Amino acid sequence: MLFYSILFPIISLIAIIWLLWRYLNEKDSLITVILWDVFLIIVSVFAIFPHASTTFAKLFGITRGLDFIIIIVFAVLVYTIFKLYYKIDKLEDNINKIVKEVALSNEISLKDKED
Repeated sequence: MLFYSILFPIISLIAIIWLLWRYLNEKDSLITVILWDVFLIIVSVFAIFPHASTTFAKLFGITRGLDFIIIIVFAVLVYTIFKLYYKIDKLEDNINKIVKEVALSNEISLKDKED
């Protein structure tokens, strides 16, 4: 058995425990935890049984297992990028609201001091 066949499942198990901890502390949503857990389980299965990737690839009409793994990783990365983009956009909106509220409250207090 190769080194990565032992290392990847151990790393995946640690990551799954960490994700569950984050979910219990309400830092991640349930769907995020489920998606990442499924991905980590798939990575572990492919690390332990490398020929399983070829079997799964053929189910989806892909000839090589490595191509299938690359497609899965690409899909996960695209999902992560869109999720980060959404969070950044939401943070920008929150910052804009806070800046407007602070600006309006300062304007009112300045008018009070002038009168």
